Amino acid sequence: MNNLNTTSEVNNSGIKKVGGDNLFDINRLIRLVLKNWYLFVISFPLCLGAVFIYHRYTVPVYKASATLLLKSSEQKTVTPSGLMEGFGLSPEMRSIENQSFIIRSRNIVKKAIDGLDFGVSYYQKGRFKDSELYRTAPFVVEFDSLHAQLLNVPIQVVYTSTGKAQVTVSCEAGALYNYINEAFVGRIGTLNYNKVVADNEWVTTNAFSFKLHRNEHINVPQGASYYFIFKSHQQLTSEYRNGLGVSPYSEGSSILFISSIGANRAKLVRFLDELCEVILEHNLDRKNDMASRSIVFIESQLKTVADTLEKVQDRLSSYRKANRFMGPSEFSQKLADKYYETESELKMLRMRIDYYRYLQENLMMSDDIEQFLLPAVDNENNSLVNELASQLIELQKEMELLQNDVSDNNQYLTAQKSRMEVTVDLLNKAIKQVLRNFRIEEEKIQNELTAILADMEKLPDLEKDYLIIDRTYKLNDAIYTFLLQKHSETQITKASNSPDNEIIDNASITALVSPNKNSDYKKGLMLALLIPAVFIGLKEFLNTKVRGKEDLNHLVPGVPIVGMVMHNKNGVENVIDAHPHSIISESFRSLRTKLKFMAGSDKVQVITLTSSNTGEGKTFCAQNLASVFAISGKKTVIVGFDMRKPRLTALYDLHNKLGLSNYFIGQTIIPEIIYPTDNENVSVIPAGPIPPNPSELIVGDKTEELYRYLRNEFDVIVIDSPPIGLVADARLLMDYSDCNLFIVRSNYSSKEHMVHTIDSLINEKVEGLGIILNDISAKEKGYGYYSAEYYGDKG
Repeated sequence: MNNLNTTSEVNNSGIKKVGGDNLFDINRLIRLVLKNWYLFVISFPLCLGAVFIYHRYTVPVYKASATLLLKSSEQKTVTPSGLMEGFGLSPEMRSIENQSFIIRSRNIVKKAIDGLDFGVSYYQKGRFKDSELYRTAPFVVEFDSLHAQLLNVPIQVVYTSTGKAQVTVSCEAGALYNYINEAFVGRIGTLNYNKVVADNEWVTTNAFSFKLHRNEHINVPQGASYYFIFKSHQQLTSEYRNGLGVSPYSEGSSILFISSIGANRAKLVRFLDELCEVILEHNLDRKNDMASRSIVFIESQLKTVADTLEKVQDRLSSYRKANRFMGPSEFSQKLADKYYETESELKMLRMRIDYYRYLQENLMMSDDIEQFLLPAVDNENNSLVNELASQLIELQKEMELLQNDVSDNNQYLTAQKSRMEVTVDLLNKAIKQVLRNFRIEEEKIQNELTAILADMEKLPDLEKDYLIIDRTYKLNDAIYTFLLQKHSETQITKASNSPDNEIIDNASITALVSPNKNSDYKKGLMLALLIPAVFIGLKEFLNTKVRGKEDLNHLVPGVPIVGMVMHNKNGVENVIDAHPHSIISESFRSLRTKLKFMAGSDKVQVITLTSSNTGEGKTFCAQNLASVFAISGKKTVIVGFDMRKPRLTALYDLHNKLGLSNYFIGQTIIPEIIYPTDNENVSVIPAGPIPPNPSELIVGDKTEELYRYLRNEFDVIVIDSPPIGLVADARLLMDYSDCNLFIVRSNYSSKEHMVHTIDSLINEKVEGLGIILNDISAKEKGYGYYSAEYYGDKG
């Protein structure tokens, strides 16, 4: 047997496993892109057009920012920095975190909303999108805050040619809200309202009460339609709080960026400016709160001491008049002054002792710490107690702000509670130490006072009584003077207070959040490339059919492709005779030439054609291959060994003629089953009647006798064998062949079936194996064998 080509001897390693299409081959990728160029032509305008439409009809969202500086308050006393040890935060970082939570708290945002005119939102209707207006609407709504207002329902306003406004409201249901009480007051059912009203005319129903003020400085375009919506302050607080962001300039920095996002630029700027003012006011209120409480406390004490002082003064004057007493002696006066000074010192000390005891008791029982943290009476200005008291007030205020906004198990809230517990414990210990020191001092002063009192008992009764009254007067006068001094000092402190925070940059629009044109167009371009690429990739990955030469080179790289047959669009079977100058006829001539060159000096006489399945063009190729050899002067015979589906019988109209099956069972001899055809040099041996056991007929001496006879009588023998992927008949015939051609039909043959079949043939060391790629399109690129322009569009 002749070997078609040494390259056809391939082991198992030459077969590629099915499951990939070598998509990462750069040349293949480029060819796939060029082949499917129309997908990119369609994808680019669609994707970029979609981006354009999205930008044209999407309401933009902006970002506004303001910059705030957190100043560290100057402390005249030692700060208890060690108090926060164990919590993992330095006082500076804790302050930044606290401020971030406080700024975003519902109470702070609500205060800012309360100071703005956002309760009514104005909109202009558009064809595809509505635009929100702020202070640019052609009218202003004045509503009755005592009357219930319909929330979140558009109230349409269209100005007529007469200058009046047509007000239209239509809804299935709605909530009613009272702005004064800031509470929902009920719901309404279906509402349909339509009325033309004049400027400044009240529009009142059970669902709303308002009037419109026309802004003459703003023109109303012809056909323009507007509407407005009532929104509650709670709803606005939630909306703006959700879009609020607070971040430090850098780690450890005391500069905060406060940002907010929304659809209306003017509203965002206005909201942030108001929020910054509220933050400053809140900070200042916290500093003034203790001073205000101290002033109230001191004023109440002043009133009491003033009444007592007036009574004692009247008593002293009456005593002098009644006893005609001009004054004590010099010794008595010195003794009285010493007693007064000592008693004043004792009384002031006891006042401080009473205050700290009161503070200690209330610290353990009261929930409102601020009610009793009033250290203005402490003349010694105990630094640690005051510092701890201030720290406790700050922590409680933060707790009040956060409790409504976070859950009970929030980590930050839990940490705040722990800090409060530590601070309360430390404050208790500090107060106990102060009271111990006070008791020692009190005992010392009391001993001094007892000694002075013993000396005073030796004075005459008249002087002694006078000194008692005078001492009481001077003592109350000293206390009154002390309280007046404290009152003035506290008022000065309050007046000189300033916020610890400072606005560095007022609010301004800093970015367009969405839609982002540059980003979206880049995404559109990426999608325009990605969608066709994914489509091509999926198409390639999911494809199970052999499409062309590249697939064959990838799947069965060790088996040569000896020919490629173009698609037959003329509908005739024998294209060599019918269209000798067509592209498809030239493809068979090329196949004939390649078989000759590949054979070299050896003679290729017996050519067996098979395939993995039916319908792949095996008989078509056999017929035309025989014809192309015949026109070159070769005496050729076509043998129809496909006895299960004898298609050659129909092609050459040999029905009811003797054939191979008759020969194999001994009914006839070889010459009687060879029939001439209309084509010169072409004979045909039909399959004959369909036998029940074709494989058993082929196995035997008669097959060898048949091949020996045909080799002697003909130059070329073309065997049309059954599909080897379905039955074993073709495999038996290959042992008699010089060349075994495997037909693969483009876009029809199964990759897996083909690879499995050829893999079996290679494992069985079948010689002279080659592939014919059948039915390829003339439009396919990359083959380089044919040119429709050169041969004309004939085949």
